[in-house]
Amino acid sequence: MTDIEYRTASTLEVRHAQRTIELLAVPYNETVEVLRRGKWVSESVAPEAFAGVHGEISVNRAHDVERPLGRVTALHPKDPRGLRTELRISRTAEGDDVLELADDGLLSASVGFQPLPGGEEWTIDRRVVKVTKAKLVHIALTGNPAYPGAKVLAVRSADETPAQRVLTPNLDRLLLELKMERR
Repeated sequence: MTDIEYRTASTLEVRHAQRTIELLAVPYNETVEVLRRGKWVSESVAPEAFAGVHGEISVNRAHDVERPLGRVTALHPKDPRGLRTELRISRTAEGDDVLELADDGLLSASVGFQPLPGGEEWTIDRRVVKVTKAKLVHIALTGNPAYPGAKVLAVRSADETPAQRVLTPNLDRLLLELKMERR
């Protein structure tokens, strides 16, 4: 099995009473520069990449599987924007914090996924890849998105007021560079 890749998602809606967050986990056909095995490449995800996605998918804080927040309750891979998901956040102190931070537009989401065998199309120079088949491993709620298109579209709380979204598209790249330097 290949290494897990991490990419940003977009929060679409936060529903406090139901403890749910709706987000665009992976935007389709959006190209982003990502670090793969120590080399920067241009990556995009095809609309069919997550067709048939299923199974128990956890929601964690910052890709830390030891900090569970909840689980994915619905997957919508046919949304033309990308893989849309609905998350159920557990009733814990950290879950409460995550709902507030997402509602304030301070958290985004990142996905952990594994390309499936034969699920990548590379250019001859190996500088560009399109993910065509992948397994969703987990969703992490974090503050550093990778995909610029992974942005909050709507946040809904008790007063139905949309929150302003702060984008940080280059932070993920910097953190990955620092992580690679430490290895």
